[in-house]
Amino acid sequence: MLKGFIHFPMQIKVVSALLFAAVAGQLTATEVVTTSYSAWTATLNANAPAEWDFSFANGTAYSTAAGYTLNAGSYGPLTVTGPDGAGYSLTENTSYFDSTTSQTITTLESAGDGVGSMLFTTPASGLTAFGLGLGMVGAANPVTVTLSDGETFGVSPGINGDAFLGFSSTTPITSFTLTTASGSNIELTDFDAGDASQPAPAAEVTPFAMIGSGLLFFLTRRRIFQGLPHTQS
Repeated sequence: MLKGFIHFPMQIKVVSALLFAAVAGQLTATEVVTTSYSAWTATLNANAPAEWDFSFANGTAYSTAAGYTLNAGSYGPLTVTGPDGAGYSLTENTSYFDSTTSQTITTLESAGDGVGSMLFTTPASGLTAFGLGLGMVGAANPVTVTLSDGETFGVSPGINGDAFLGFSSTTPITSFTLTTASGSNIELTDFDAGDASQPAPAAEVTPFAMIGSGLLFFLTRRRIFQGLPHTQS
């Protein structure tokens, strides 16, 4: 008898368990996070992304529980608020200098005390894809983005910068929060929304499918060896 085949059933169990653990550890809600606008749009369905229309009244403060209502084409309304301890801090900034384009633009500005945040709440159905244009005034500190699924990501737009951060997810995101350290104000310079492409059925590999592949491999291997001349143990 060929050596080792007496333990064949145990080999299947071990490899199957390893495959399950490996795939389960890779499953996350957010599929794509990128700082490239073109890479982000490549994850979307055929429809083009919609951009936020900066149409609020000049010089208005939105430091209330209602905050500001943001619409990006048919995606919205999104509610943007500035929770800041027991109060709110969210203001339109009409004099933000964008060093990327060397132009003065209008932005939505968060608190700068390290306590206040910029909270985006979507409709109940959520968003599967959105892109943020982010800048900063004051001290140079990174911006942390926390999604409703608990995942966090960081980006460093720099003073008077304009950094892009795009998200695409197979699970809709219902809210996300922007925070930074004391001495820095986050500037929302742009916002885009879209529909993330859903993976084709053939591309969806479940742990059970991979376990099946492992079983097929070993069964095929066993058939090959069964056709070989037997050796004495």
